[in-house]
Amino acid sequence: MPSRRTLIAATSLTLLAGGLGLGSAQADTATALYVNVATGTCNDSGPGTQAEPFCQIQAAANAAQPGDTVYISAGSYAPVTITSKATAAAPVSFVATGGGHPYVTTFSGAAITLSGAQYVNLTGINARAAGTSTVLVDGSQHISIDAGNLSVQAVVGATGTPAAELAVDGGSADVSVTRTVVGGALGWGVATASGAQDVTLASDAIVGARIGAVQAVGASALHLAGDTLTSDCGDGVSLTGGTSGSVENTVAVPDAGTACTGDSSPAEISVDASSAAQITADYNAVNPRATGTDYNWSGTGYATRQAFQAKTGQGSHDLDQTTTLLPSTTVGRLSEGSHLIDSANADAPGELSADVYGQPRVDDPVVADTGSGAKTYYDRGAIEFQDPLRVTGATFSPNPVWATDPVVFTATLSNPWSDSGLTYTFDFGDRTTAESTTGSVPHTYAQSVAGTVPYVSVTVKTASGKTYGPGETSVEVNAIPALSSNYGCDGGLSPLAPDSARCDYNVISHYPLTTDQIDFGDGSTPVSLSATSGSIAHTYPAPGHYTATEKLADDHGRTYTATSSVIVGPAYVPTGAIRVLDTRYALGAPKQSVGSGGVVRLKIAGTPGIPASGVSAIVLNLTDTDATADSFVTAYPDGTALPTASNLNFKAVQTNANLVTVPVGKDGYVDLYNRNGKVDLIADIEGYYTTTPNESGIMSYLVPTAPTRVLDTRYGVGAGKAKLGPNSSLVLNLPQAGDVATDGALLNLTVTGGTADSYLTIYCGSTNPPTASTVDFRRGQTVSNLALTMVCNTQVEIYNHAGSVDVIADLQGLYTDDLDYSGTSSSLKGGPVVATAPTRILDTRYGVGTAKARLGVGGTITLKVAGVGQVPADARAVLVNLTGVAPTAGTYLTAYGDGARPTASNLSLDPGETRPILALVPVDASGCIHLYDHAGSVDVIADLAGYLGG
Repeated sequence: MPSRRTLIAATSLTLLAGGLGLGSAQADTATALYVNVATGTCNDSGPGTQAEPFCQIQAAANAAQPGDTVYISAGSYAPVTITSKATAAAPVSFVATGGGHPYVTTFSGAAITLSGAQYVNLTGINARAAGTSTVLVDGSQHISIDAGNLSVQAVVGATGTPAAELAVDGGSADVSVTRTVVGGALGWGVATASGAQDVTLASDAIVGARIGAVQAVGASALHLAGDTLTSDCGDGVSLTGGTSGSVENTVAVPDAGTACTGDSSPAEISVDASSAAQITADYNAVNPRATGTDYNWSGTGYATRQAFQAKTGQGSHDLDQTTTLLPSTTVGRLSEGSHLIDSANADAPGELSADVYGQPRVDDPVVADTGSGAKTYYDRGAIEFQDPLRVTGATFSPNPVWATDPVVFTATLSNPWSDSGLTYTFDFGDRTTAESTTGSVPHTYAQSVAGTVPYVSVTVKTASGKTYGPGETSVEVNAIPALSSNYGCDGGLSPLAPDSARCDYNVISHYPLTTDQIDFGDGSTPVSLSATSGSIAHTYPAPGHYTATEKLADDHGRTYTATSSVIVGPAYVPTGAIRVLDTRYALGAPKQSVGSGGVVRLKIAGTPGIPASGVSAIVLNLTDTDATADSFVTAYPDGTALPTASNLNFKAVQTNANLVTVPVGKDGYVDLYNRNGKVDLIADIEGYYTTTPNESGIMSYLVPTAPTRVLDTRYGVGAGKAKLGPNSSLVLNLPQAGDVATDGALLNLTVTGGTADSYLTIYCGSTNPPTASTVDFRRGQTVSNLALTMVCNTQVEIYNHAGSVDVIADLQGLYTDDLDYSGTSSSLKGGPVVATAPTRILDTRYGVGTAKARLGVGGTITLKVAGVGQVPADARAVLVNLTGVAPTAGTYLTAYGDGARPTASNLSLDPGETRPILALVPVDASGCIHLYDHAGSVDVIADLAGYLGG
């Protein structure tokens, strides 16, 4: 028979192989048998192959022959009795396979019984029983139980003393129980009966035993090595009846928190007088409950290891309650600095090179080796303290992480043992990995990963080949933003600085910029920006529409261009009616009618009330009288070509008025051209547009309003229900532009049902009406004219010269010098009116701007204006000179933008009449205006005079 040391070594090798999922060495004729209760193909009468396994372990045990290995899959199995008689060269092995836990479970009798068995190995098999021994070794020899787990399933009303969880009877020999957890025993955890021989308990955790952890009565060659024992109420180890052997490297402590009755002073190691001379006890660690004692040797209790050693010569290297045991030891892990570390006897009988978890014995470099034997660094108890290296994850820089940009990851770990020669493996969460020996590694995420939140995991391998981790870190990968800018410009920010604009920008650039400049679109030198966000102001040389462009480039070759429409100036300065031309009386021109094809050069700049410079456009109330032929008058800037547009259309002998907005020539003049016959012309200045601050401080922007009827004497709207009598005035109250003061108003003024030839004058701020007229009319005639009037304290006055007449006024817009309309009372927004060169944009007579066809009754023409010709795409309204030509019935024309057609009209026409009117028309969302005819059919002409920005 081989020596005991040889058997221990052989057993250790076998256990390690079993723990790796390998079977024991087998004879050439060995057979692999399989047990799998979970598969539908199992058959206890079958061959026990992998394809048709046994359902129960018992069937395999019955079939097993020497040298066979039985592989048991995870599942719950019925109790088994093993009676195999094998040989040392060809044992029978039962091995858990597949990484699962096969459980042998029973509520009556032992779960596993080895009866008369020889050379049987059990590896990784767990067992549960109730009210009796879980594993019973009965008359068996050469038995190995490794890496198992034995437990009590339930307390069943047992009488007398409960059976041991693992019981070895007196007829058994050479039994080793290694790396096994025995938990919750109702009696003893492990008990050997008298006559048992060569029983080894090594690297086991026997915990929570009610009576005690290990009992041996009359056993020979019993060896406890590197075990951890906890008992509820009794002794940790009890050796009686002449038991021989050793107890070394074993930790024995009470089970914390258990209330006990009966024996009030259990010992962690108890050896009776008949056994004391045959037992070696050393390198143990004991720490009894408060009512217990460390040792009971030959009937004498010893409370300290010093007293025990002095009297018995045993335990010279023991640890007890006088020494700190870190932690209070259970099957949990040890803590760095525990006195259990590196202090065991590696040559103790039965000592294994692996602990209860299968971990190898390792040397703790921060703890002095105080053990003995060939290797002085073994730990006491069932748990070997392992390298505390911990990998927690990784840090990364830069942070945040951008796709397509390199980022460096650095492993974060705790390495108190200062392991060197580490290999780091990074998994970047995007199906790529990298290794490093420095702990840092660069990585670049693809753009496709952006928006995901990968987990970067790090594992570390030591020079000895052990792997730690993984530690995980969440990393949000951000998409590289496109080079761009939140960019926009506003012109006409204030009527007091009408030629100024402001561009706001906020550049979004991931990479350093190489170009960031704004070209204001007026020929000035582009401005390079020093900051990536902010505002920049610019003064334009003249009123008009410009395109301001921001150009960006970065050092990665990306470019970006953004444009913004800018409409600047001018502001409006109301003057009140100032007569500057009357060819009847040689005012502003010779005293003579304007002949066919004749042109009047009218001086504007420097006339009384008008600045000598800086006037970009003039607002005139232009009147014809005493015409000898049907004709039209065109107003245009002096020094420019005669346009095809007209401003004032009239019949012979008629007297008509129309509001005219016309740019002023560079020399300060405007020209008035008469097409046919002779006619006297009268012109009254109502105000002017300029970008030069005015001495009066009154500079205004136009706030367009929805056409609103504010006066109708026929129905008592805005005044009494009565005609306006001769040489009489009425006061008209106007709304304010939001919650700010109103400087001027744009009113469509209509007279109807006059009892005499007369004229109306609209004015404010004077006790006497001016001599200038706003609307001239004949008795019974219905006539309209757009009036741009000053407003005094939200009021204007309307004067009638002769007879009685009904007066109608439709509000088209208000002028104010304050653009802060974002308060609670109004959302109106003002802007500058930019006068354009007079341009014909619609003529139904010739198919200009629409089909060549008269506008019929109830018909509407939709005319695209924004983004066409001189009108920018973001214009809010247009000024058009609207002319109705020869309607077949009395009618009116209405010009409007978005929404439903308003009830207010712009131009009233008698049958066969040709008459113009200046109209401010909002532009709808599609950039169009709409022209509606009420009755009959009529030709319609529209000449562009300007547009509203802002």
